[in-house]
Amino acid sequence: MLNITDLKQEQKKPPIFRLAFRPFFLFGSLFSIIALLLWAIFLNNPSIAWQPYGGWLWWHGHEMLFGFSAAIIVGFLLTAIQNWSGIPGLSGWPLAGLFGFWLLGRLLMLFPIVPTEIIAIVDTLFLPLAAFALARPIVAAKLWRNLMFIPLILLLAWTNGHNHYRLIGGDLLSLPDTQSTILMVTLIIVIMGGRVIPFFTANATSAQKPQPLFILELFSIVSLGLATAYTLITGSLSAEPVLGVLFVVSAFTNAIRMGRWNGMLTFGNPLLWSLHLAYLLIIISLGLLGAFHFGLEVPLSTVLHGLTIGGIGLMVLAMISRVSLGHTGRVLQVGRWITLGYAAVALSAIVRVIAPLATNHPSSLYLFSIACWIFGYLAFLVIYWPMLIKPRVDGKPG
Repeated sequence: MLNITDLKQEQKKPPIFRLAFRPFFLFGSLFSIIALLLWAIFLNNPSIAWQPYGGWLWWHGHEMLFGFSAAIIVGFLLTAIQNWSGIPGLSGWPLAGLFGFWLLGRLLMLFPIVPTEIIAIVDTLFLPLAAFALARPIVAAKLWRNLMFIPLILLLAWTNGHNHYRLIGGDLLSLPDTQSTILMVTLIIVIMGGRVIPFFTANATSAQKPQPLFILELFSIVSLGLATAYTLITGSLSAEPVLGVLFVVSAFTNAIRMGRWNGMLTFGNPLLWSLHLAYLLIIISLGLLGAFHFGLEVPLSTVLHGLTIGGIGLMVLAMISRVSLGHTGRVLQVGRWITLGYAAVALSAIVRVIAPLATNHPSSLYLFSIACWIFGYLAFLVIYWPMLIKPRVDGKPG
């Protein structure tokens, strides 16, 4: 039972700031739509005079990771820790302050009206502050199993700061940091996915939850962790067979891992098959990364987009639509538009991966991929906005 003793005091807080999932899911999704609309404008007219902080190429890669993905990760973890620890999650003015830091970073990136060093400091501070807020209940409740998320968030903060450092030093792409960040976010999803996807599937289908196999868990996570650490330390963007081995092992073992989660029972439940499909797209992308490092003609950027759109984008949409229902006291069921949204984001990933392989002029396919993403997240925004700005329907806190 949650350690909340004063329900009246809780209800004085604005609903949007009663738990972290509310502002970060809502405005993180909105920001992804705005960011991709602006990116589409740039793709359609690369000579546009106005430039965000870092220029369009740097800004696009950075903001989809540290603007969008980081917001969702923080919103999810700061909400989940309440269930894990029984200690009330960050809410009220402290949550509003943390959200304000995230929002200020996004605005300064779009409208760089202050020195670059100030923008870099403001943006980089968000993740360490979130790590501190997450660490307090983990330590208080002695949840040492979940302590690993703190160094992962701090590593994301480091790559963010290093991204800014490279930019200020004249590197307008910072691709090594972008690659490392994508792999770290993927690693977080693989760790969390192994916990929640089989659990959600078993609960909804009445199937027995498979017990994790230690060796399988070890190889599926550690192989990806080692590959991530290698790219983080070396900054290498070239094909290296040792990475090829690690990515192929990770893809293979995660495929076996996923095969034990009773995915065949989820076809009638969009909240479930979307999670399984997102995990499958991660596995395929890891396999393609292995192929790249073994020297096959697979562009690295294409494979990384498979991870960001298919793995991260679809997994995020599937998770936030589910978590938002559960934490606002609603039935775990989605309608036609969200189901179409899942399909649209999956299609966005497939088109973005295939586009540069299918044609020498992929711009129109890139725009179609963007449109699919926007459709999926716009469906979430329209349907979930009222849920996220209003109190829970069952009158409980959160």
